[in-house]
Amino acid sequence: MGLIETNSKAAIIVSCWLAVAVISTVYMFVFADQIGDVLFGVFLPVGLLVLVALIVTVVVSNSEPKK
Repeated sequence: MGLIETNSKAAIIVSCWLAVAVISTVYMFVFADQIGDVLFGVFLPVGLLVLVALIVTVVVSNSEPKK
């Protein structure tokens, strides 16, 4: 049972980081010409996505398996 739960945790973490990478890439590609302020146009949205991915990683990694 432990291996299945470990694989599902890994899949959740990898899919979260992959989604953040795809969303950030598309965001930069689409809004690159329209972004006026680098701080609020780039670092804030992408940084918040990375922060959410870090939180998901920590929460999923530290969660106890159900018995």
